Amino acid sequence: MAENDTDHEQGVEFGSIESVFEEVSYPVTAGDLAEEYGDREVQRTSADPIAIRDLFAGAGDQSFESEEELRQGMLNMMPAESVGRQRYSDRGGSDREDIDSAEMADDNEQQREDRGG
Repeated sequence: MAENDTDHEQGVEFGSIESVFEEVSYPVTAGDLAEEYGDREVQRTSADPIAIRDLFAGAGDQSFESEEELRQGMLNMMPAESVGRQRYSDRGGSDREDIDSAEMADDNEQQREDRGG
């Protein structure tokens, strides 16, 4: 597949595992993906790479009918740190004062829980 806009989405570099999408026979379960491609790593722009095995841990029987469903499933399972800083925009229009510090603390706590920490 040629490189396109879907190769990078929400902090995930899908181009790093493009061959997986091409080799998979759909439908495929998360467990099958973890078993066959578990050591392959998905590159992320704001965090270290994550192994497919780790990404799909606990998803077992979840099935993906197409490449599009698999990509969306991977995005849904990505840890929060994959998307970078929460509530950050380099497009202007907001001041630091707009972000409530208690709300930021809640977000940080949620991210720690998501990572199992």
